[in-house]
Amino acid sequence: MNSLRSLIVLCCVTSMLVGCSLAPKYERPQFDMPKSWRKVDLGKPPLQVDWWVRFTDPVLTTLINEALKHNHDLEISLANIRSAAAQAGVSSAALFPQVTAQGSAQGQLVSNRTANAAFDNPGMSQEFTSHQGTFNASWELDFFGKIRNQYTMLTDVLMNTVISHEAKRLSIAAQTAKTYFALLAADMQLETARRTLKTREKALGIYTSRYEQGDITELDWQRARAAVETARAQLHQSTIAVDNAEAGLAVLLGRSPRELMDNKVPRGKSLRHLPAPPVLPQGIPSQLLFRRPDIRAAEFLIMANNANIGVARARFFPSISLTGMLGTMSASVTHLFSGPAGAWSYGITGNVPLLDFGNNWYNLKDAEARKAAAIGTYRKTVQAAFRDIRTSLTQQTETRHVVDSMQRQVQSLRRAVDIAQLQYDNGYTDYLTVLDAERELFTAELSYATALQNRLNATVDVCQALGGGWFDKGAAPDFPIIDTDKLIEAETNEKLPKPVPPKK
Repeated sequence: MNSLRSLIVLCCVTSMLVGCSLAPKYERPQFDMPKSWRKVDLGKPPLQVDWWVRFTDPVLTTLINEALKHNHDLEISLANIRSAAAQAGVSSAALFPQVTAQGSAQGQLVSNRTANAAFDNPGMSQEFTSHQGTFNASWELDFFGKIRNQYTMLTDVLMNTVISHEAKRLSIAAQTAKTYFALLAADMQLETARRTLKTREKALGIYTSRYEQGDITELDWQRARAAVETARAQLHQSTIAVDNAEAGLAVLLGRSPRELMDNKVPRGKSLRHLPAPPVLPQGIPSQLLFRRPDIRAAEFLIMANNANIGVARARFFPSISLTGMLGTMSASVTHLFSGPAGAWSYGITGNVPLLDFGNNWYNLKDAEARKAAAIGTYRKTVQAAFRDIRTSLTQQTETRHVVDSMQRQVQSLRRAVDIAQLQYDNGYTDYLTVLDAERELFTAELSYATALQNRLNATVDVCQALGGGWFDKGAAPDFPIIDTDKLIEAETNEKLPKPVPPKK
């Protein structure tokens, strides 16, 4: 009874002592931050998490939803989340006593030729059988926070994996949208090449007849023929671009090899009719940029490595465990559950590192170096985020001006081609002037398709730079395992800015 009382007292004392942690206090890296982004009037409506619906193209929305559901990179990311969650679960189990049940039955024959053998007595048997059934328990006392810091580290790794999945979803959605726009741009250029080729082939037929009649020189005829081949070459190049874009979309959508080879990607609105909607309200606080999933994931990686330093430091100190056994032992199965067959034991064991030739010291230095690398990655991620938002905002504004200029250029060149053709037909200019005007128009029309694509891509870039949304109801991960904001607030003592819902 006294032994059991001593064990209870020991457990109470150790549970009071288990509260020490050798992990450094986490502090978020600080930056010289702008108070707000440049005030650019891009409209008042906030950016929803499903930003692609603003392009008002049902086909684009369907394609992105299909990609988010079937993309294989996202499947891999989900599997990584399950793996990280399982590892965190394994680590959490180490916080509690481990109890096992054991049963055994063993027969044995002992030689009477051994030293001090007691089998010379005729009443003694050299053969005997023992039966045993026990419950064994062990609990490592986490005096220095090694187990708790290990659990914290793996939990932070889990959240890094979860939020990285959100970043991957955003990336897949952006890639799908951009590939779809590239497909529409290639379609537009293919249409331009076909129309131009048809016009030039018709003109070549007329010029061939005039050349055969001696009305024009061979030089004009050869130039007309070369112009046809230029349009034909562009037709083939545009066909390649269309096929590449369709194949790229099929991969992003996670389609099967048969579908990738046989199926065509549907089209919605033409490139000319897709809007480039405003996405950013005026004067957004720069602090909200820290809601980007890649930045949040990078911060959890710092937290994980910070906790790992606590694990490495704890290895310098003793490891103490409580052990206990309760069971029965008997030479006969019939007596195994009788009172005299009962057996129990308890104890405490400790391991103290004395000579490891620098093993623990090197582990600590490795943990510190990994944290330093994680901080560098975090700073670089933040830097890249501000670069993205700066360049994407500029691109969104300037690509609109480029589209307007290109549109006016195409209109002017179309008129110039009509005038040049009219002057040539009336003998006021040579055929080279006509070819130059047609070549400039052809190039401008191809560039106009690219400009429309770039304008749409700039909108996607702003959405991606914002981390997927301004009022982002999906700011927390899709997997409600842990509240990431509360974890950050608990470790940094900082309140994260909350998104403001859109006004109705």
